[in-house]
Formats: sequence, structure tokens, C-alpha cells
Amino acid sequence: MSDIAYNAIKYIHVISAVIWVGGAFFAQVLAIRAQRSTDPAELPRLGAAIGELGMKVFLPAAIILFIAGIILTVQRWAFSDTWISIAIVLWLVSALTGALYLGPQSRKVGELFSSEGPGSIKARAALARVFIVSRLELGSFAFIVFLMIFKPGEA
Repeated sequence: MSDIAYNAIKYIHVISAVIWVGGAFFAQVLAIRAQRSTDPAELPRLGAAIGELGMKVFLPAAIILFIAGIILTVQRWAFSDTWISIAIVLWLVSALTGALYLGPQSRKVGELFSSEGPGSIKARAALARVFIVSRLELGSFAFIVFLMIFKPGEA
């Protein structure tokens, strides 16, 4: 693969990471703001918006990021490189967390808000747990970015 093609794929990889990680960070900032709001409808609206953005923006960005990363690894790196192996495992954990916990829980929270109203204590507590897991996931994203920049274990 030529340097131009490699750099184009790396650009796509980095832009996808910016969308995914930046979006996750911004969602947390909005979540903190919504949790402190006196408007009881703000938190349910935000939860619904983040759920929709997750499916339409963050998930596609994460998939594109992964595919571009695989192409980059095949071209110039090795899956046995420590920093790549750890990043792939963390990406998979994130994908599974999203598919098996964040997505289903977000839907349940939305249903609770719909049936019990925007002041639902159960829905607010469940959404707070979703935000905590999302914050842990954001920490994982920060570590993946660290791995990509510093490439520990590389000679």
C-alpha cells in the first residue's frame, strides 16, 4: 500500500476516533449538566438523544475506526504488538458493553420515563447507572488513545 493510501486510511481512523471519543466526552458533559438541571424533562430528553446518536453516529464511527485500524495493522504493524492487542481487547469490551448493557438499559430507561413520567426515580437511578458505565468506558477510550500515541512495547 502506498504512503498516500496508508495516510488516508490513518486519517479516517483518527477522524472516527475523534467522533467516537469526543462524542462520548461531550455526552458525559451534557449528562452532568442534565443531572443538575431543575427541569425534570431535560434528563429523559438527553437520554433519548444520546441513545439515538449512539446508533446513528457513535456506532458507525466505532465500526469504521475498527476496520481502518485492522487495515493499518495489516499494512505496517502486527496484531501481536502489545499496544494493538490491548487496544483491540478494549474496543471489543466497549462494543460488548454497548450491545449488551448500554443499549438495552437505555431502552429500558426510555420505557420507564414513558410510563412513569420525567420525574421517575427508578428511571433516573437507572440512567445514572448507565452514565457511570459510560464514564468508565470513556476512561477506556482515553487509555486506547494513549496506546495509539505512545505505542508502549515498540522498539
